[in-house]
Amino acid sequence: MASAVKAAAGAIYSHLSSNITSIASGWSANANVAWPGVDYDPAAEWVRPTIVWGEGIPSSMGSSGTNIVTGVLILQLFDRPGSGYGTLNGYADNARNLFDRASPGSSVEFLAASGPRQVNQDDTRWLQVNLSIPFVLEDAS
Repeated sequence: MASAVKAAAGAIYSHLSSNITSIASGWSANANVAWPGVDYDPAAEWVRPTIVWGEGIPSSMGSSGTNIVTGVLILQLFDRPGSGYGTLNGYADNARNLFDRASPGSSVEFLAASGPRQVNQDDTRWLQVNLSIPFVLEDAS
């Protein structure tokens, strides 16, 4: 199971990295993505992906079979304040299109995204909207 989760996370992050310019033209995975566990000091608009793993559910009986693991990809999108939420909402629409019902790995399938949701935060240097994109991982034991 642990290897399936690791492979799924790799497929999800790879899908984002390979398609980052579909969220915003001119973005790069090195300059505009705050990857988990990596130091990041943003200079311009950026996105922070976070995978939240959910429950595992057996989908077949017996000692070997298939399990379904649920999860949610949270995409936090940031931009400098001054022009409102229009640009961020555009990025969010593009991100929704990128992940909506996508299958970035042979065992990962995304469902419909929720958001964008505006986030009020103490850090006035950035405006923020969040997307929540549920997915399922099918893990054959």
